[in-house]
Amino acid sequence: MPAIRDRAIVLKRLDYSETSQVVAVYTRTHGKVRIIAKGARRSTKRQFKPGLELLESGDLLLSVRHVRQEALAQLSDWSPVRAFLGLRDRLDRLFAAQYAADCVAQLTEDWDPHAVLYDALYGLLDVLCDVDDVMSVLAAFQRTLLDEVGLLPQFEDCVGCGCCIVRSGGGDGGVGGVGGDIYFSSFEGGLLCRDCEAARVEKRLVRVSLKWLRGCDGPPDCDVYGLFDLYHYHLSHVMGRSPAGGDRLARMFRG
Repeated sequence: MPAIRDRAIVLKRLDYSETSQVVAVYTRTHGKVRIIAKGARRSTKRQFKPGLELLESGDLLLSVRHVRQEALAQLSDWSPVRAFLGLRDRLDRLFAAQYAADCVAQLTEDWDPHAVLYDALYGLLDVLCDVDDVMSVLAAFQRTLLDEVGLLPQFEDCVGCGCCIVRSGGGDGGVGGVGGDIYFSSFEGGLLCRDCEAARVEKRLVRVSLKWLRGCDGPPDCDVYGLFDLYHYHLSHVMGRSPAGGDRLARMFRG
């Protein structure tokens, strides 16, 4: 069996037996890999082995029969590199990290590498260990994730009629186009003008500045929650459920 070495972040884990685990990791050069870690929790009188920890990063060695098949890869060696202990200091940091890991686990395919996404996830966990403004860094990660997996919505023109969308008064930039209320539809994959939204059942009112949605520099504090909320709505729709920790984060920041 060919051996694979890579740097990885633990996304999910399940205790498979008294001594083994089934784990989903996200690697930098091989993407998401599902592995079985036999004996990872086999402790001795001299050494306690808790197994792989959720959200920690490390260097791994895998044995793989056939890359890109659904069979689990076998973990041959795991060397922890960083546990991101600062995530446990505050609940919002921990929830944000769990949210990001769950989204990556659900929205990426096995053996489909995205080095940019790996770096973004590692960077998020690193920053979350010390940051106070959790919502801003999480919203930036949401956008990177959606862009990398090909699910970033259309924020320039109406997905119904193709017209250029600006708010009344031109406060969001643009010439001509449509003003008034602007809606977002996850099913349609972008913004809807006031003439097209009436024919759509699944939609929600956009409550954040369009220039922040269009990738301009980070929004002011007053717009951060609106940006997170819109991305969270879209991610929940495409995943078929709310990402782990998402509803708790929303309640924390609404309050």
